[in-house]
Amino acid sequence: MAQTVEEEYMGGSKARVWTYVILAGLLLVGLLVANFVWANPDDARAALDGFLGLPGWAIVGIMAVLGVLVFWGGLKIEADWPEAVGALMIAGAVLAVEMMVGLETFRLFGMGFMPYFIPLAVFVVLFGLGMVKSK
Repeated sequence: MAQTVEEEYMGGSKARVWTYVILAGLLLVGLLVANFVWANPDDARAALDGFLGLPGWAIVGIMAVLGVLVFWGGLKIEADWPEAVGALMIAGAVLAVEMMVGLETFRLFGMGFMPYFIPLAVFVVLFGLGMVKSK
């Protein structure tokens, strides 16, 4: 039997639409959570501390490990959206670590945008890696 090779990233047009719908939904949920955290930092810290009784760093570590597993699984299957979701989870974990340590710590050379650029760069690099591996 001949094996077909996927020649375009994100599959056909229907698969691409579902990929973008899923990513848009996850981005919307992420923005809502970030808005809550930004508006109510004390409530968010209390909610994070109370989640499963784990410390905040453990929850972020679990999210990062799950993101790596989802990304790795996405590389192994034909569907491409798990790669994007895994990359988003990993970038979210990086941002959470930055917020725990303190955003001022990551201002390299006094540039105020760097703490926000680092998770974006992680996402773009992982997403690009997923694109390259899918060809």
